[in-house]
Amino acid sequence: MGEKMNRISTTWLTLGFVTSLFVVGTACSSGGDDSGTGGAGGKGATGTAGSSVIPTTAGSTSTAGSGSSTAGSSSTAGTGSGTAGSGTGGTASAGPSVCDSMTFALPVGEEFIDNFETDTRFLGWYAFSDTTVPNMPKPERVMMGAASTGYAGHVHATGIKSSKAMGYGAGFGFGLVDPAKGACVDLTAFKGISFWLKGTAGADNTLKFQIVSPSTQPADSMPVGDCASSAAACAFKHPAKTITLTADWKQVIINFADLAPASAYTGKVLGFNMITDGPDYDVEVDEATFFTETAPTGAVMPDLGTGGAP
Repeated sequence: MGEKMNRISTTWLTLGFVTSLFVVGTACSSGGDDSGTGGAGGKGATGTAGSSVIPTTAGSTSTAGSGSSTAGSSSTAGTGSGTAGSGTGGTASAGPSVCDSMTFALPVGEEFIDNFETDTRFLGWYAFSDTTVPNMPKPERVMMGAASTGYAGHVHATGIKSSKAMGYGAGFGFGLVDPAKGACVDLTAFKGISFWLKGTAGADNTLKFQIVSPSTQPADSMPVGDCASSAAACAFKHPAKTITLTADWKQVIINFADLAPASAYTGKVLGFNMITDGPDYDVEVDEATFFTETAPTGAVMPDLGTGGAP
């Protein structure tokens, strides 16, 4: 038995929502290293989500952009070519925010993201990849999940074009925006996020976890952010942390306070990504949840008594 917790409302996880997530790829980038410098803009390509095709509604996340899978000085995104330029910082453009009067505060009790045991939450996942030969398998459910569970999510791609080759790499993520409730989701009730990973990615076997923040998401991309444009210094400098992959299942616990640049994380988010510069990756993910104080140590599952139908 896993730890029970309430699920995020699933009313918006429809085929319509899932199709817009990959239109995102045409304008978004994962950009920048963990210090907030550099940033390889890059134009994304259409991706695929869950077991369906992805949405054209306003509530997509992420960003099929370039970006290194490493942190700090080892990042390739800082010198990569693209539209995001080489500016520093993660400061949003002046003026009103897309979150003004349009933010849904995710309450404690809706921390559960997915355990892949059913396909209800699975439709919220998406993948993107810039490949020299079209090769972008959609996310899929596979057997033998983490913490002795039945299933996990699986994403992979080969022939990925890196930021050094004017590409945007590859990755996967989860859309959090609910168009019916607002343009942003407020996660300030939560301390961090936990999930389990295993697999390989790129030459250094790392992924970069990113929170897609309004302050670092361009206003000319989808979803719309507060950064002036995809050519501005703030573009795609999403608050991030680098993760090292292992061959066996390993729990990853990320405190939002540890993301960098710290100034770019305000608690208001559009979604989250995990990205690599390639040239290939093959990753399984499972048991994803937000947490308030301490991350669960094993399998997680929704509390069907109060969290809604599976």
